[in-house]
Amino acid sequence: MKSAALCMIVAVVGLLAAIPQGQAAQTTSGVSSAQRADIDRIGAKSVSGHFAPSVVIGVERDGKSVYVHAFGYRTVNPNVSAQSSTPYMIGSNTKQFAAASILLLQDEGKLNVNDRLSKYFPEIPHSSEVTLRELLTMSSGYADYVEAPTFLHAMRQPALSPKAAVDLVKSLPLDFPPGTRWQYSNTGYMLAQMVIEKVSGMTFHDFLQQRFFGPLGMHATYLRLSNNVKPNVAGEYSSFALGPWEPAPFWDYSWVGAAGGLVSNVSDLEKWNAALDGGKILSPQSQAEMFAPGPAASSPGGEGYGMGIRAGKMPNGHRFIWHGGNAAGSATQNARFPDDHLAIIVFSNAPYYSYNTAVRAIYKVLVPESTASASAAAAPPPSPPQGDRQRIRAAIAWLNDAIAGKPNTTNVTREMRTVLTLNHLAALRALSKYGPRTYALESIDRRKPTTTYVFTVKARKKTMMYVYKWDDNGKLADVLVLPDMTF
Repeated sequence: MKSAALCMIVAVVGLLAAIPQGQAAQTTSGVSSAQRADIDRIGAKSVSGHFAPSVVIGVERDGKSVYVHAFGYRTVNPNVSAQSSTPYMIGSNTKQFAAASILLLQDEGKLNVNDRLSKYFPEIPHSSEVTLRELLTMSSGYADYVEAPTFLHAMRQPALSPKAAVDLVKSLPLDFPPGTRWQYSNTGYMLAQMVIEKVSGMTFHDFLQQRFFGPLGMHATYLRLSNNVKPNVAGEYSSFALGPWEPAPFWDYSWVGAAGGLVSNVSDLEKWNAALDGGKILSPQSQAEMFAPGPAASSPGGEGYGMGIRAGKMPNGHRFIWHGGNAAGSATQNARFPDDHLAIIVFSNAPYYSYNTAVRAIYKVLVPESTASASAAAAPPPSPPQGDRQRIRAAIAWLNDAIAGKPNTTNVTREMRTVLTLNHLAALRALSKYGPRTYALESIDRRKPTTTYVFTVKARKKTMMYVYKWDDNGKLADVLVLPDMTF
């Protein structure tokens, strides 16, 4: 599950950025003592640097688990230590399970990914224009329901069905003709859930349990609903403007379902990866379709995106397969590197933990830079369109004013107004202790009805990430100030 701001954080610290070339280190145990110590330092810095209350890191090599370690606290106040077996919300990593469900039904002859959505739900607007393939490959054109102005209010109450999420945006026109562009949209996966349930005759929860989790022995994995919170699952937390950890805003996870509602742990995701990559779940044809880039995967942002999963190459030419996931108070990454016979899984219980940065650092430890190669060059910052320059100046002015104790709280959305509490305004003012700031624009993400601007902010004593989100009604929709995570 990702909002526009989350997507941009992922883009800013993307897995492809500045990963050195090299060959996999050869060790008898899969991870040498020196590598283990280096990964330990990454985990320890993750929790000591205020990046997340807890992190769990898992590494597989040659199909065997060679490293699993937990750092920090799965719950805060009271502090309860995380364990290597602790389950976390895995957000949009749920999407690969939904895509595999559709493809499994295809293997059984019950549907085809080239079917029009109208075959199953003719009453849904534009369903005659959109295929199941386009839903799964993020090329349908349906607006993302998590960007709807009413979403944050709606998701505080239970959703009666996945249709409730679709109803938030069904009256909107398509953002583009289906199949012509890539745009991250959780709506497509809620529609896919509706198809799975109609064709199988089971709830998505029961389908996953009967077809995947039970047979694979994934005993810690389940679909989070309104009334099935289980003990020992990591709590979810957020930190506003580098302030103390606090419980993440409440989400009723019945609203996210196939788009991001699964709970899992490292051991279970390793079982899933082995079964999926090993051809034990899908036919060779369906597995190839899942991993193949979709019809619009060459458009910006969609590079290598298949069905609920991305595939591509590292700067050293080695293949990688991955997907990230964010929820209200968690962030996870599930990355596999076939040419290195390597998999890296990272869980955290903070929504903006930069799992891509962590995976990049772990990969560098396990696939050391060769002496003859140089690091990949970082992508240049974007050149902002003329129409964005005024908004960029406004974004910088807003944070400077807030740090000076003069935040503009008049022209903000209803949801943002509730965020700007006295404690949060005090956290913004406290940023003054780091000294004067300079701003560098990193990215701009446009997803109706919002535009998100991401900056690196360098102060004398601190480097931070700043996210400023503006909606089409001319109101401030979100502000984030995050620690810049480096290892």
